[in-house]
Amino acid sequence: MSRLKNFSIITFILFLVGFIIQLGNESKLKELTQLNYTNDKNRFLNTNSKFSQVRVRDFMFYQCGDVKRIGGKKDFIANAPDELFRIDGAWYICLDSRAKPEKSKCNVLSLGVNHDMSFDEEMHSSFECRVFSFDPFVEDKKFKVLRDSNPSLEYSPILKVDDRWIFYRVGIIGQTNNTKDLSNLKIKDLISFDEILDLTKLRDKVIDVLKMDIEGPEKDVIKNLDMNYACKYIKAFVFETHVRSKFADLVKLEKCFRLFWRHTRFREGNTRGPTGHLAGFQNPEDWALKMKNFHNELNLAEFMFTNGELYFVNINFI
Repeated sequence: MSRLKNFSIITFILFLVGFIIQLGNESKLKELTQLNYTNDKNRFLNTNSKFSQVRVRDFMFYQCGDVKRIGGKKDFIANAPDELFRIDGAWYICLDSRAKPEKSKCNVLSLGVNHDMSFDEEMHSSFECRVFSFDPFVEDKKFKVLRDSNPSLEYSPILKVDDRWIFYRVGIIGQTNNTKDLSNLKIKDLISFDEILDLTKLRDKVIDVLKMDIEGPEKDVIKNLDMNYACKYIKAFVFETHVRSKFADLVKLEKCFRLFWRHTRFREGNTRGPTGHLAGFQNPEDWALKMKNFHNELNLAEFMFTNGELYFVNINFI
């Protein structure tokens, strides 16, 4: 009995000592955890840290209830299996609520036409928009016929199709050193977005669709885009990106724009089919994504979110 009593006392003492040690350890653990958390927090908040620049996520999305494909050559349209299938030369607009271009009162700024002006033409005919088409290096047959019809237009950077459609043989760039206006504008000049607003007299007017397909400089154009102005006056911003574009270059658009449509491209080079150049998901057996071009899965995810055609609508007009 005496031994049992002594054993109970010893057990109690050991338990008490262990409890005290445990409290000390927990206090020390809490202190170390807080220290590590503080260090990690400071490290991640450090603007010089690489981690602060990584935002591998998709753009905020808007579920547009009425998406319409605009443009595309007749044979591509005929070969498309449905009205929303991607075809060459076509772009998509959201027709929800106030985001819809108001017929005969809308403005379309089309930067980069190449040899396919079908989008511009349909916005001009179906919605009766005022269309301002830009391309510094390529002149579609329709515009060339107009130029050749009048010798005085041989070196003119501006061709007036009619009262609601003007073609400018100039392009856009992020920033310019020399101010350009009607007095000194020449064919193949590259001008800023601000200069385009003044040239077209669109400043402080709503642009229903800003379409940009300029084969690379889009990164610099967006970098220099005044988002306060864009959020007030641009209803829809649709454009094509290229390998140089990163999520960090485009995320500023989320100030007021939401993605409502996208076509990601996986193939390098030209892959053509009955509807023109193919988007990745239209021909998965012919993907040619070179994994060696991506450092890790984060780079791959960023590519998928940002490469191809991106379609944004301004939530201030919804």
